[in-house]
Amino acid sequence: MFIFLSYGYFYDLFNQLDFLGNIFRHRYLVPLILLFLAFLLIYLKRKDRDFKSFSKIIFISLTVLIFINAFQIISFNQKTSTILSKNLNIEYEKNENSPDVFHLVLDMYPTNEILESRFNFNNDKFSEELNLLGFSNEDLKANYIRTMYSLPSTFNMSHFYNSGQDEIIYMKETLKKFHKSVEGQIANKLGYNIHEISTNDVKGFHSSFLGDFSRVFTRTNILRVIDDSPIPFHNLWINKNQKYFLENLEKLSDISNDPNKTWTYFYSRPPHPPFIFNEDGSKNLNANPYNSFSEDLSDSWTIEEKNNFINQLKYVNKTIIEVIRKILSNSNNVIIIIHSDHGITNMSGTDKLINGKLPEEIYEELFSTISYIYTPEFCTKELSSIKTNINIIPSLLRSCFDIEVENKEDLKFWNASNEEEFILIE
Repeated sequence: MFIFLSYGYFYDLFNQLDFLGNIFRHRYLVPLILLFLAFLLIYLKRKDRDFKSFSKIIFISLTVLIFINAFQIISFNQKTSTILSKNLNIEYEKNENSPDVFHLVLDMYPTNEILESRFNFNNDKFSEELNLLGFSNEDLKANYIRTMYSLPSTFNMSHFYNSGQDEIIYMKETLKKFHKSVEGQIANKLGYNIHEISTNDVKGFHSSFLGDFSRVFTRTNILRVIDDSPIPFHNLWINKNQKYFLENLEKLSDISNDPNKTWTYFYSRPPHPPFIFNEDGSKNLNANPYNSFSEDLSDSWTIEEKNNFINQLKYVNKTIIEVIRKILSNSNNVIIIIHSDHGITNMSGTDKLINGKLPEEIYEELFSTISYIYTPEFCTKELSSIKTNINIIPSLLRSCFDIEVENKEDLKFWNASNEEEFILIE
């Protein structure tokens, strides 16, 4: 049972050891495990052992782990929400005529220049449609190259690099708890109803069982062998992820019908891999969407993957435009922010520092992000010079709410995967 449930962890561990080469691929690892189990069964059969004490230890350990995790979840939900905002000396004035706010994040959506030069795709149509709807656009730079740092930095309006350990931990937690972020707290004090939507969200028991849980379960036990197979056993997972994307996108447009004042944070994983959509919104079933490239973008882009990315991006463009039109048809007294969290990774080479610096082409790919903003006429035009993601919300608060929040430094940081040493990129 232990081997069955932990196979995926050991597979990932062994494949991170470069000196082992490819000897721990499924085709070699599974026979080795079966051989080990055969010898183990023979050994146990020859020995007359009492495993009752061992079973009790396992049961007690699992029970303790369950209670520890439950305590951590409950304690986080009860945690104070003033760690970052307590130092903001701001006067909040509620206004019944305040606009609804829609803060939309499209994960790993690159600029038109990057799409043209790296993917040979002209994305001007998307920009032109948004401009015709009243959006202004400015190509920005991400402050951090990974979602888990870029987004909390944006809606907490704080840098990770000079924050205390408590602030760093809290900012990372707000990635899944937007209402606890500084942006969310300000919205609450302004009298808004806060909504948090993600295309990763699942609904109901069947969604929980067949959604994120099943994905983690399958990737960490010996069923990983089937999931990594070129035979498309994975169609069920693709279906569910498409369903979650469409359901949550529909929820976004439904909120615009709410008569109460709403401040909505919406996160879309597409166009970021996995590639689950063709251009017309049908299923992309050509390959396992949860391969190593989709999971951590650890490999270089192939021509096929570039085409899959563009096809998925085209579908995202189409659906986002449709939702924006629905929102604006209900009211033009709205603020709509559309931006990406970071740029493209591992496009022109491995995203590693060379003598403490990034090559220029890799820097542009990693840090270039989009920004389209729609504001009512009463907002000032200060939003035209935001420069980096961390100053999107401060600029918005000054422009449309007369709330004086100072911009943070437009600094960009690189960090290695699974490391929190933030290196300034000049």
